[in-house]
Amino acid sequence: MTLYAALLVIFSALLHAGWNILGKSNNGSGYSFTLGASLSQFLLLSPFIAWCFIQVGISNISVHFWWLLGISAIGQVIYLVGLLRAYKNGDIGVIYPIARALPVLMVGLGAWALGQSLDLTAWFGFAILTLGCLLVPLKTLKGLSVSAYANRGVFWAFIAAIGTTIYSIVDKEGINWLVYETTALTSLHIAVLYLGLQTAGITLMLVMWLVFTKQTHEIALAWKYRYHSTAAGLMMGLTYGIVLYAMTMVENVSYVVALRQVSIIFGVFMGMWFLKEPWLNSRILGVLLVCSGLVIALAL
Repeated sequence: MTLYAALLVIFSALLHAGWNILGKSNNGSGYSFTLGASLSQFLLLSPFIAWCFIQVGISNISVHFWWLLGISAIGQVIYLVGLLRAYKNGDIGVIYPIARALPVLMVGLGAWALGQSLDLTAWFGFAILTLGCLLVPLKTLKGLSVSAYANRGVFWAFIAAIGTTIYSIVDKEGINWLVYETTALTSLHIAVLYLGLQTAGITLMLVMWLVFTKQTHEIALAWKYRYHSTAAGLMMGLTYGIVLYAMTMVENVSYVVALRQVSIIFGVFMGMWFLKEPWLNSRILGVLLVCSGLVIALAL
């Protein structure tokens, strides 16, 4: 992983942590919030998407790529549904680190299954990083026990992690297809194009889910809160767009997913600085483990 790609992912993680700190005092996003954010991103990027299609020729984009895009959108919706249901059934302090930590190992396994090599040092680093993610939100080290994670909320967090694993792996494959099959676009163009198409897919899949589950009132709510969700969409789009751009520079997506967890470190320090949250021993250990895991996996 190049230094430039690593710095991009770290900057994206900083934006992600900052967004979560700013939104911590607001209501949960929910389906309507995500729907509005995704749709606003697609609408804003639609002129650029049209330009890219003119440059590439939409007929030159294969069915294989459209399948990848569809699977990515399904993964995003699985993540959203799993996370929202997890929060309804469990403590956010337990749910969030699981939803963030498990994809590090799961994406590693998925990437390995697809033939992307990972050495034992990287696996060791990922394991330490995952443990650190689980410790950061705990008030005391005694809170780390099997019983604390044996509940319905954790089950749905696991489902959310599966969704993250799906879209992370598939996004890398989709980005690779565009990089190798299109010559008229730069890496930056490809990242923005993929982001725009992905948000269109998320919007479509989410609307289908809401109709299927008879929650069409969420669509009306998305319009009601369109200004807030548009502002969120800009931040979310910039954050993940940077990640997609970084994916064009790496061979193995596992390293990108792992490095994104540095947002937890930023979140801890921002919480202490802006929200006056306490500096606990469990958080100290968790942050040190996350840092150690990243150094071992990415630098050694």
